[in-house]
Amino acid sequence: MNPCVRSALFICLLSIAGHASAQAPTVRKVEPPNWWSGMVMKQVQLMIHGTHLTGLGAYSESPQIRVVRIYRTPDPSYAFVDIEIAEDALEGYHRITLTGAHDSVSFAYPILHRRASGTGQRGFDAGDVIYLITPDRFANGDTTNDTVSGMTEARNRHSPLGRHGGDLKGIIDHLDYLSDLGVSALWINPLVENNMPAASYHGYAATDLYTIDPRFGTNALYEELVREAHRRGLKVIMDHVSNHVGIAHPWMKDLPSADWLNGSASSHLRVSHDLPVLTDVHMDSTEGAAVVSGWFSDNMPDLNQRNSFVARYLTQNTIWWIESTGIDGIREDTYPYADQRFLAEWARAIFAEYPAFSIVGEVWIGDPAFVAPYQKGSPLAVGGGTNLPSVTDFPLFDAFTEVFGNRGSIRLIYDGLSKDHLYADPYALMTFVDNHDTRRIMYLTEGDSARALLALTLLLTTRGIPQIYYGTEIGLMGGRSHGAIRADFPGGFPGDTTDAFTVEGRVSNSMFTSLRRILHLRKQRPSLAYGRLVHFPPVDEAYVYLRALDDEQTMIIVNNKNQPQRINLAPYRHGLAGATRLRDLITGGVVDIGNVEQIEIGGNTAGIYAVMRDSDR
Repeated sequence: MNPCVRSALFICLLSIAGHASAQAPTVRKVEPPNWWSGMVMKQVQLMIHGTHLTGLGAYSESPQIRVVRIYRTPDPSYAFVDIEIAEDALEGYHRITLTGAHDSVSFAYPILHRRASGTGQRGFDAGDVIYLITPDRFANGDTTNDTVSGMTEARNRHSPLGRHGGDLKGIIDHLDYLSDLGVSALWINPLVENNMPAASYHGYAATDLYTIDPRFGTNALYEELVREAHRRGLKVIMDHVSNHVGIAHPWMKDLPSADWLNGSASSHLRVSHDLPVLTDVHMDSTEGAAVVSGWFSDNMPDLNQRNSFVARYLTQNTIWWIESTGIDGIREDTYPYADQRFLAEWARAIFAEYPAFSIVGEVWIGDPAFVAPYQKGSPLAVGGGTNLPSVTDFPLFDAFTEVFGNRGSIRLIYDGLSKDHLYADPYALMTFVDNHDTRRIMYLTEGDSARALLALTLLLTTRGIPQIYYGTEIGLMGGRSHGAIRADFPGGFPGDTTDAFTVEGRVSNSMFTSLRRILHLRKQRPSLAYGRLVHFPPVDEAYVYLRALDDEQTMIIVNNKNQPQRINLAPYRHGLAGATRLRDLITGGVVDIGNVEQIEIGGNTAGIYAVMRDSDR
């Protein structure tokens, strides 16, 4: 492939034709920087940035590309051109010419052959365990990109909100560690360029939506990460943001249109986080506008997806990343804050191109009655329906926080799961006990690893698609602030005195070993991932539930007390009909339940048992 396409990922400009004059049109950048033949989306809208682009015509010199329409904008810096790409278009550069009254400019647009018709993406489901990585804080595999010329923020590991140097190479270097741990998918916080003056490490304030931040690596290195992850059986989930960009985005100096944003830098609504208003039939329209059109901060301009050019740009950008890299899924940030009609169409376009793809939307609300409407198939659907297969299970997270952070009753988790009738598919919810925005589970339990492991065991054995946060497996504590929550992984950075990627360097190796055992057990027992959940009301802080798939049945007993308990099996005999033995899947011990009425469970412990019958070997 031509290195201009593979490496620069920008358009190779040809020489300007026609009369030379001060008003001659120029082309500086075209987005998307390339497209593919064989796509469902054969008609692509090019956003052309340059000078003197008002009042132009356009034609293609290639018979395999047809110019459908050119949109003449009042701003001479932009033109939008719809092109249609032939199904059998040859891979290579295809010349498109913009014509003015006296001058014209030509550029070569790259067309590639797509991957095997979208079959490479595998999606994610309840059979996966997702490992969330904040890349700047995970591992620094390439110190030469810690400080990059042209990037306003240099490495400063002493600042909790500064750049610490983690990068794509650091993740690639530790893929074997992650595979051995037993996770099956990686959700990586945003990697696109964030050339912001401060606190740019988190990635949620993009300044270029088509380029990997050079302090993380390159577009080519991201492709390599996906390839290497796939080679180890690991999926990759991209963290994507449609709602906003960073204030330092070049658009802010030259907006493509007056309504490109909701408001302006000098005059805009403050965002409202009162998300339940969006599903409230009694809502005042101004309340909804403050959610959808408000700015997260003065440094995060809110995009107006009701502008058709913005909507087209964001949709094409997402498909471009999927096709360029082969990623398996997307976690869509701040889902309720963007225009819902746009997001429904955005998801529809993605699934039309990649039927096996997966998307989970971040819906940070603690009540399932307000979360459920965002999932595809909900009878309570937002707008006309979302096309969103998965949403984040913040209601269950809140229950985990109360039980394990505030010593609440285990009944809270039972009660939360009892509301699953509100969801179109509760098994497709993304579940978690902590993430990059919340206090870590070890912080919540005040360093009590037994309590933290109990929470994780419940997470990994109940319904849903579990996500664990980097460093949880080694007992990383974190703190209350974002900088502390996103602490560096010990051993991921030059000069670290301990290396938690190794057995010798792990302070909490028992935590790692126990969690790894459960992760691998989950792979070996399909019922723990896909089985139907049957649970029983807790008795004296003992919570019992079953996961059943075909002939495989697994029983989990959670003891939420500090002291050991003898659990009476009588209330659960119906669910265990025909069972004669329970095999402890952690210790290997077997209990003959035909001859015993009780089973002992240690304090702050969960027992995981294979339910066995006489026919089982």
